[in-house]
Amino acid sequence: MFEDYLLEVMVSLASGFLAFCYTEEFLYLKAGQRKKALAFWLVLYVVGLGLWGQAVESFMPQARQSIYGSMVNLMAGALFMMVLQRGIFVNNLSRQFFVVVSFWAGWGILKFAVSPLAHVLLDVWGPLWQYLLEMAMAREVLPAQSLLAMMEAVNRAAVFVVLLFCRLVQLALLALYLHLISRYLLSRDYELKPQESFFLLMPCLTALVIDLTLRVMAFSVDNSALMLIYDRAPEILFLLPVASLLLLGLVVSAVILLRGLVQFKEEEQKRLLLEKSVADVHRQVRELEDIYGDIRGLRHDLRGHIENLHAYVDSHLPGEGRELAPYLDGMAKTVARLDFADKTGNAITDIILHQARQQAGKKGIAFEADFHYPKAGDFDVYDISVILSNALQNALEACGQVSAGAVEVRSYQRGGLYFIEVTNDFVGALQWEQGTEFPVTSKQDKSRHGLGLTNIARCAEKYQGTVDIDIKEKKRFFLTIMLYQRSD
Repeated sequence: MFEDYLLEVMVSLASGFLAFCYTEEFLYLKAGQRKKALAFWLVLYVVGLGLWGQAVESFMPQARQSIYGSMVNLMAGALFMMVLQRGIFVNNLSRQFFVVVSFWAGWGILKFAVSPLAHVLLDVWGPLWQYLLEMAMAREVLPAQSLLAMMEAVNRAAVFVVLLFCRLVQLALLALYLHLISRYLLSRDYELKPQESFFLLMPCLTALVIDLTLRVMAFSVDNSALMLIYDRAPEILFLLPVASLLLLGLVVSAVILLRGLVQFKEEEQKRLLLEKSVADVHRQVRELEDIYGDIRGLRHDLRGHIENLHAYVDSHLPGEGRELAPYLDGMAKTVARLDFADKTGNAITDIILHQARQQAGKKGIAFEADFHYPKAGDFDVYDISVILSNALQNALEACGQVSAGAVEVRSYQRGGLYFIEVTNDFVGALQWEQGTEFPVTSKQDKSRHGLGLTNIARCAEKYQGTVDIDIKEKKRFFLTIMLYQRSD
């Protein structure tokens, strides 16, 4: 009937739209506009499934109303969706397979979540329709033939409304199910490992197998007529929807569990890397303090020697002074290079700024610093050096991709608070992963990179501090670290 085809087209359009949006959460679109890709997807999706249904009905009329027809339709829909994905989205086989299997598992099992609802509503409407028909005939509202035709149209309209309502409930539950998976599954940039893909697919495949099993149990064929099992066991009307929703909850739970395991593994790896970094920095701090002390002593001694040589030449070798003067001046300039441009009040932060200036000079980056080590407060030089070193390293890396870029660092105190500000130019667009407070690193190995801001935040937490990021003037990155001075 026309109503059946209309309902099928409407449902296909809605499910096709959900399938596209769901796929879009895990795969990248190929070059092209999203609206055109969506329109192309919907047309092929609706037409393809419609033509397949017509082919099955034409060549296998009995299969359409059997468990084998359900299996064939399910496999055809999954295969067709996979083909559309490979044509419109960037290929990623493990993610594509999970998207297809999880989608069709949800769509198939949700039929049994709403099928009892349709059964109950139609059971209520049947006696009501019969009552209205008998009452209208008893009162002779219309001639019998006209009345039967009108009531038949009313019945068809009522059945259409009931089926449409149940389909909308099914689509709403499917949208919720897909939304939960999209929300908790790992980002598109994460490459699923084989064991992780297997962990995600097992609940989906289980739901598919149970879906097919329920179809066998729910329908029996007797003289080519379907007999619903609901009539034999009414308690199934309640148990079947609950079981269906629990199955989908199992799929969502697997997604949430995998996300938690991966995040825990990444945090553990970051913790180990941070502990190693802490040990290395502490060792480097001690070495740098010793080296800095030696350099200051050597600089002082060399200056004294040069001054003594100048005095000796002037007093004892007046005739050779002109020849030795350039040599001694060159030595003085060499010694002067041992002086650091920044006098922060701490040897370690002097060295960090000195190294940053050298890197900036090599990359052609303008570097300005107005940094002073905090005079008051119980600060560990290690924590300040980690904050300053990571902030400057990130700034120089980002600014290195900008022509004529600039990096600025400054610090100041306001009452009991100590602030460190680092500003730099950058190119491209920053991306924040859902549930995080810092931008995602653009480097490929995300488990070993992107730890700079995390290290800064952990050091700031020791002093009840905060880390704030702001983007101003289009491509200007502002990083502000606030520390609370724990005075004794």
